[in-house]
Amino acid sequence: MQQLVHDRAGVIGLVIVSLLIAAALFAPVLAPADPYEIGSGLPFASPTGEHLMGTDDLGRDVYSRVLYGARVSLRVALFSVTAAAIIAIPLGLAAGYFGGPIDAVISRLFDTVFAFPAILIGIGFVAVLGPDLQNVIIAVAIINIPTIGRLIRGTVLSQRNQDYVEAIRAAGASTARITFSHILPNAIPPLFVQMALAAGEAVLLEAAFSFLGLGSRPPTPPWGTMLNEGRRFLDRAPWLGFFPGLAITLMIFGLNSLSDGIRNALDPRHWRSMSNHHDAQGA
Repeated sequence: MQQLVHDRAGVIGLVIVSLLIAAALFAPVLAPADPYEIGSGLPFASPTGEHLMGTDDLGRDVYSRVLYGARVSLRVALFSVTAAAIIAIPLGLAAGYFGGPIDAVISRLFDTVFAFPAILIGIGFVAVLGPDLQNVIIAVAIINIPTIGRLIRGTVLSQRNQDYVEAIRAAGASTARITFSHILPNAIPPLFVQMALAAGEAVLLEAAFSFLGLGSRPPTPPWGTMLNEGRRFLDRAPWLGFFPGLAITLMIFGLNSLSDGIRNALDPRHWRSMSNHHDAQGA
């Protein structure tokens, strides 16, 4: 954290993500109106002091709906990325450590998922099981499993023949202890970076599914659904699409900036170069 707060991209990402998380957690307190209440204001009311982001065609407060929409996006990002990591980490460890047929089977599974566009996998999965937030989380988790699994596999391949692993193996340590206690910790830094990137992708995918009508069921106000609703009234009420789109942009920008900051904070070479640069300036 000390290194992260000295990285400009990391600070920007951390502030944006923290504000959005706070907005989602305290939405019942911050929202000036019930996001589901029809007629809380006049239809198509432009942004004013009473309605900061205006109202939609049913007179619902857009600001309140954006706040509650953040809950949907963050829930999908958190649970889908966590589920993907829980499944991908053991698969990546097994593929990288054992190699041979096990590696071939797991790698072909990853390649099969990679062979299809992410949006196509999600649409097919959600279309079969039905539009529901839980199904969106499962679909996004499946999409992210190969990316995280390949990252873990690559780290294991680079570490399994190192001297410290050979010494631990000669000392009689079990395979589980070698992989989880000694090799896996070396994959934690890039794993954190990848999970932050995957969270941004999850937000974007959830918005895409909601835009296509495959996300949460009404009256839940995900940002993608709000974008789709606002698309019909761009000439009359452009704020209906602008503010949900801005929220999606900020969320993805914040998560990507945070991933850059985490990468720099966990990279000793970055901090050595920064220290040498400051020393040269001081001289």
